[in-house]
Amino acid sequence: MTRYPGRLLACALFSSFGLHAQTALQIVTDSLPPASAGVPYSQPLTTAGGTCTSTGDPTSRIDSGTLPPGISVVSPPSTRQWSLQGTPNTAGNFTFTLHLIWTHTRVSPFDHDCTDEATKVLTVLVQSNQTLSVDRSQIITTYTVGQFPPLPVTVKLTSTSGPASFTLQAVTDSGGPWLSVSGQGTTTPSQLSIGFNNIASLGTGTYNGRVTITAATGASVTIPVTLVVVTPSNLQLNASPTSLSFSMVAGAADPDPQTLAISVTGASGGFIFQAIVSSAPPNGKWFTVSPQAAATPATLSVKINSKDLPVGTYDGTLVVAISGATGGQLNIPIHLTIQAQAPPPVKPVISAAGVVNGAAQTAAIAPSTWVTIFGSGLSATTRSWRDTDFVNGRLPVSLDGVSVTINGKAALVAFVSALQINVLAPDETVTGLVPVQVRNSLGVSDTAFVLEQTAAPAFFQFPASAANFVAGTHVNGSYLAGPALNRQGVSGTAAKPGETVVLYGTGFGATQPAYSAGTLIEAAAPLVRPEDLRIRIGGADASVAFAGIISPGLYQFNVVVPQLPDGDYAIVAELRGILSQANLLISVQQ
Repeated sequence: MTRYPGRLLACALFSSFGLHAQTALQIVTDSLPPASAGVPYSQPLTTAGGTCTSTGDPTSRIDSGTLPPGISVVSPPSTRQWSLQGTPNTAGNFTFTLHLIWTHTRVSPFDHDCTDEATKVLTVLVQSNQTLSVDRSQIITTYTVGQFPPLPVTVKLTSTSGPASFTLQAVTDSGGPWLSVSGQGTTTPSQLSIGFNNIASLGTGTYNGRVTITAATGASVTIPVTLVVVTPSNLQLNASPTSLSFSMVAGAADPDPQTLAISVTGASGGFIFQAIVSSAPPNGKWFTVSPQAAATPATLSVKINSKDLPVGTYDGTLVVAISGATGGQLNIPIHLTIQAQAPPPVKPVISAAGVVNGAAQTAAIAPSTWVTIFGSGLSATTRSWRDTDFVNGRLPVSLDGVSVTINGKAALVAFVSALQINVLAPDETVTGLVPVQVRNSLGVSDTAFVLEQTAAPAFFQFPASAANFVAGTHVNGSYLAGPALNRQGVSGTAAKPGETVVLYGTGFGATQPAYSAGTLIEAAAPLVRPEDLRIRIGGADASVAFAGIISPGLYQFNVVVPQLPDGDYAIVAELRGILSQANLLISVQQ
């Protein structure tokens, strides 16, 4: 036996067995980054602990599951290191139990054989080597100065080997940020919208840009985009008529608005123009125009505001112009004559058939229904009711000494003028023909008759050139207005199938709770029998989410538009067999 000095023996033993705390070998790596099929992959495996010395040999095996084909566990000789390396050739999700082994073989009598082992379940995702493709390899569009920007271009984006997340970028070479792109979601398949913005200020010429779509896997595709800006050379802006002339009597209601048809020749398509009151001496505001911006062909409405103007003649100029277009400006003369007021008639006169439903202009009324009375000499003043006309929460029964009785009962007076009065019909139980009279400071009119019913349903309406359209709004408060109303200056959009729209009417009868015609409405009240009401659009029954009174004589209806193709459709309400006015339309567009 070899003998060692005591100190040397102790050193050998301490060197062989160590004086440190011993912990088992552990695989620290908890997750693995994804790999891509056909792309080299290398991922070190981190370990910690172990009871054996640092000299030895690494080995490994897979206890369960499988590694992705093409990837194996690699270890440098005599080094306690392991890694996953190789080029995967199959896409998928691979879960396996990794078993790492570190073996130390004794090299001296004071050494001993030692083995460290560690296992862990790991998963590696092998993604397919995707490619992106679009159905538009290039986009070329033309913008004509003065017209609307080109519509967005729709591009379909797909990818091979399953869905791919992606990002979008729009870049222009010149002209500023005139190009934009957005997508429906951020994962293929998707539909992209390539738009053209802020191009009104671009000069004539050709502008280039590109849209780049980049997948998370690194695949990308680029769509070149070319915008050609042209200026029409033979454009001519036209107005019909070429001038407008108004006449009125001092102190009377302002004359009805007049219209101008604006069009262009020498170029195709619609052109955007502005309408501006250039001059209107002496006060600069005795006429207005609407809309103040539109696209040809369009109809402008010019309205007179004669307040504070004395008897005389007035001339102004309306300028209609297309920005940036040669030949795109018109100066339209506007003339107003204010004549001295003629002596009023001896007493008010109601016109023949001059008592009508205020919404439908038909010859049937009901309690709490708005009623319009036409005639002459009805009032010496023109005004609507004011806050001061309401006393103790009651609606006024006269304005400036003008009052109306229906079947001997006082109506509630909302508006008076020489030619028209608007009143709210009083509570009444009698049906049939009832007498109507107007009283003012000069006397009492002859009796006119109107048909009184328990209900006289009618929708308020917008008049158009060829038909009338129901008055209503979207839930955001903007007007329901299709192309026909847009052309004559009513801004808004058509109703959409499935959309809930808000309509307004009068004469729809009793509510729960009931309100007297002369009182203010404190809270909306539904119809007493809502099941008696049907509203049809295009012949199809519409779902009515709410039907009730919201203000004196004013009923609101929250109606779901049926699924109908684009177009203008008849709308009618039926209440206990009584129909609202005929030939009333609503515009529906997808």
